[in-house]
Amino acid sequence: MPIVSASFLPPSPLLIPEIGKQNNQMLQKTSQAYRQMAAIFEKEEIEIIIVISPYGLSQNENISLNIAPQLQISFQEFGYLATIKTLNPAWRLADAIVKEMGHDYPVKLSSQEKLDYGSAVPLALLTENIIIKTLPLFPANQKNRAYHYEFGLKLGKILKKRPEKIALVASGELSRCLKKNSPGGYSPKGARFDNRVIEYLNDSENGLNKILALEDKIGEEAKEGGLKQLSLLIGAIGENCQAQILAYQNDFGIGYLSVNFNLQIATI
Repeated sequence: MPIVSASFLPPSPLLIPEIGKQNNQMLQKTSQAYRQMAAIFEKEEIEIIIVISPYGLSQNENISLNIAPQLQISFQEFGYLATIKTLNPAWRLADAIVKEMGHDYPVKLSSQEKLDYGSAVPLALLTENIIIKTLPLFPANQKNRAYHYEFGLKLGKILKKRPEKIALVASGELSRCLKKNSPGGYSPKGARFDNRVIEYLNDSENGLNKILALEDKIGEEAKEGGLKQLSLLIGAIGENCQAQILAYQNDFGIGYLSVNFNLQIATI
């Protein structure tokens, strides 16, 4: 079965009302984007969410999967002590991915019950009304974006053979140096980077290829936090789909971009 849904979403803990509190109101556009994606997941009856997170058990050499027996959505490190929910891992899918990737793209398996916030925030906001299994996937630190794109190409072929309705969520941010109070300090290159990515996403003919062709130096100077995840996702879904930008906010000095990829175009 083809991938049913694909999206790029920011994992800001401030989107969780109990954490963001008054700051949560400043991210209403992003919250609305999450609600739109959650409605799509509910309508399409998504069964498995693969979330590609930059903040988990990143391996130096290999992309990794978290297959802990239980996967807990918890934000204790942000002062919210309750466990929001516990999800089951997609073990059969993980097994298929490991076997079919083989020696070409070796996959590391890990087991960490408490989800990293890059996985936990999207899963908390997207699964309020649905019951799903999940498979957190983490990029390889020492592999470049081309490797992640190629991994995505093979992942897409694997997922097309699966019977489940699967959604891909790339979790990440754009520039982290948009304002003086940004985590990466301020650089004018941050806004230029974000504007370029948005411009490319709005290019329905060749935009995704342009994103793949971005020089690493440009992203490094902007202190971006999403291109590896986005490259993997583009590889999995193909370049012949159209990006729909749901929201872009930089209120907290970080580029929070929310994108839904229209996969119907890719299957025509």
